Amino acid sequence: MKYCENCHVATDAERCPLCKGRKLREVAQEDYCLLTELPAADGEMLADVLRGNGIGCVTLPTGSGLNSALALPLENRRLFVQWKFWEMAKRYLQEAEAEETRSLRRYILDNAQRLYLSPKLTKKVFKKSRGDCGDDAAAYCRDLIAKADRIYNGGHSYCPANGDDLICFTGGISIVIASETFEILSVSFAKR
Repeated sequence: MKYCENCHVATDAERCPLCKGRKLREVAQEDYCLLTELPAADGEMLADVLRGNGIGCVTLPTGSGLNSALALPLENRRLFVQWKFWEMAKRYLQEAEAEETRSLRRYILDNAQRLYLSPKLTKKVFKKSRGDCGDDAAAYCRDLIAKADRIYNGGHSYCPANGDDLICFTGGISIVIASETFEILSVSFAKR
């Protein structure tokens, strides 16, 4: 495994996936490697879990330069772990993501009868799904949510009454749902 000293990324590629640099060296056990970037509260919580399990890690605040210029707290945290703990930390992260997906899927499906789409979005889903949705776009979206590979809380929606944006990914389709109103705000299909 190679290591980019500029980005603190471990990779098996010829170039760094972030800066595209070629100046890579073999990764050392003590090197801190980028594990993930999360919203501040989630990043600090995961860091506490990792530290509590004896995994050396550090967090680095990142985000909008405007926040930095105004001396406001940055909204994200990059989480770095020592290479010797990489696999264990990755497992904790995967377990946390799987638990979040299970929890949010249960929350959404418990309120499935409240899911709705605007007429404009319904028309888009009919067109983009190429007939896969049958005659009920909301039921089609419920089925996609039920089998989603990943569901996470994307943070505050543009409209405070909507709560947070819950984002679901499955088979090249992403769905954004307002956590309070259960309006399906967006359905995006990967190009075929």
